[in-house]
Amino acid sequence: MKTVKEGEVRKKEILVAARKLFIKKGYDQTSVNDILKIVDIAKGTFYYYFASKEEVLKAIILDIVEEGIRKAEKIVKDQTISVLNRIILSIKAQSPEFEAEELKEELHRVENAKLEQLYLKTMLKRMTPVLNELVLEGIEQGIFHTEYPRECTECLLLLGHMMFDCNVFQWKTEDFPHKIQAFLNNVERILGTKQGVSKYFSRSMSTT
Repeated sequence: MKTVKEGEVRKKEILVAARKLFIKKGYDQTSVNDILKIVDIAKGTFYYYFASKEEVLKAIILDIVEEGIRKAEKIVKDQTISVLNRIILSIKAQSPEFEAEELKEELHRVENAKLEQLYLKTMLKRMTPVLNELVLEGIEQGIFHTEYPRECTECLLLLGHMMFDCNVFQWKTEDFPHKIQAFLNNVERILGTKQGVSKYFSRSMSTT
């Protein structure tokens, strides 16, 4: 039992070190040796837990996505919040969090395109079933009107990623409130719900 515990800790240390290096230096510019130096382990120990650097990347992305999934699942279950607001909050919760803001900015450098693409693909696969439950709930309640619930869910997740991970496009802070309102209007159109029902979100979102 102790060996299993120690193994989990060691594996976590490798993932934490690699995550920081991939974001700071770029995935392609980071070597296995770079990771070994930070964690202070032998190469054989690294390959005991991971078959390759690619496998480490996949594990890191899955960890990041699962962070967002856990937040969204709590929101989805909160029946005190309207179904539309739960959708918007769940989408917002998918913005990846890092130990420092400069690390988040580094994610979008050209050399980190692989990290960005893998995150988006994994997030879409894992979050679509979670968010789709809310879309179906809204349809059942007669709030949403769409013949393509899953496709609408995918569109909302992609649009939300573009909006709330604003470092991708380096938008100016003063432009963000207007873009938030445009996002909310598009959410309403995609779901076929009454326009203006999510308007109050614009002020709170633009300040976060």
